[in-house]
Amino acid sequence: MTAFLELLKTYAIFFYIGGVLAVLLGIKMLFDARRAARTTLFTLEQEQASDRAFRALLVMVGATVFIGAVAGINAFVAPALPTPTPDQVDPTAIPFTPPVILPSATPQPTLTLAPPTAAPTTRPTQGAATTTPVVPPTSAVQPTTPAQPPTVLPPPSSALIYLAPTLNVPPNGDSIGSDKVRMSWGVDQFGNLAIPALLPQDQFYRLVITFTDRTKNATATLVLCTHENSVDQRTGVNVADYRNEAVDNQFKWNVTVVRAASQGACEAGDFAPLSPPSATSTFILP
Repeated sequence: MTAFLELLKTYAIFFYIGGVLAVLLGIKMLFDARRAARTTLFTLEQEQASDRAFRALLVMVGATVFIGAVAGINAFVAPALPTPTPDQVDPTAIPFTPPVILPSATPQPTLTLAPPTAAPTTRPTQGAATTTPVVPPTSAVQPTTPAQPPTVLPPPSSALIYLAPTLNVPPNGDSIGSDKVRMSWGVDQFGNLAIPALLPQDQFYRLVITFTDRTKNATATLVLCTHENSVDQRTGVNVADYRNEAVDNQFKWNVTVVRAASQGACEAGDFAPLSPPSATSTFILP
C-alpha cells in the first residue's frame, strides 16, 4: 500500500496530465457526435451519434473522477500514513583476535674492549729548559666600511610634450586651383584635437614649406611660426606668389611644435622642439 501511495505521489503530475488529456478527448468526441447528429437525416446515424456522445460523457466523467481520486489520495490518505522508521542495523561485532607473539631473536654477545692503559708519565729533569709554545700574534681585524650603493640618477625627462601634428588641409597630393591656400593641422582621424588649437605665448607651430626653385635649381624654404593650428593669406602665408617659381608647381610642407622666445626667433631657427616633426605632405598649384 505504501509503495502504491508513493507511486501516486511521485508521478501525480503525469496522472493529472493524462486525465486532462482524456477530458479534452471526451469533449472533442462530444462535439463530433453533436455535429454528426445535426447534419445527418437518418435515424440510425443519429442513434450512433447519440451513442458516441454518451461514450464521450463517460470518458470525461471517468477522467474527472480519476483526477479527483489521485488528488484526494495525495491530499488526505498519503499524509495520514505513519512515516516508516528506517531499519536499525546492529553494528557488526568485531571478533576478538588474540595477539600474535613472535619469538624474540637470540641476543648476540657484544664484544667489549678493555679500557686503554695510561702511558707512563715522564717527569722533567732538573735544569732542563721548558719549551713554551709561541702563539703567533693575530692581526687585528680592521672594521670595514660598508660600500655605499651607487646613486641611481633619474632618467632625463623628455622635452617632447606633444604628439607629431597630423596634417589635414590640403590633403596629401591635392591639386589646388585657387589662389587662396589654407593649411590646417592637429585634428586626428576621429575629428578630435590631438594638440591644442591655440598654443601659449612661448610655444609655436613652426610651418616649413619647401619647393624647388626653377631659376636657381635649388630648394627654397618658407618658414612661418604661429600660435594657431591653421594659416592662410590673412596670417601671412601666400604660397600662390611662388606658383610659377616651383618646379612642377609642387610644394612640400610639415609642422613641428616648438618653444621659442619670440616669433622671429622661432622663424630664425632658435627654438627647442616640443613634438616630433609631422609627416611631410605635398600639394600642387597648377
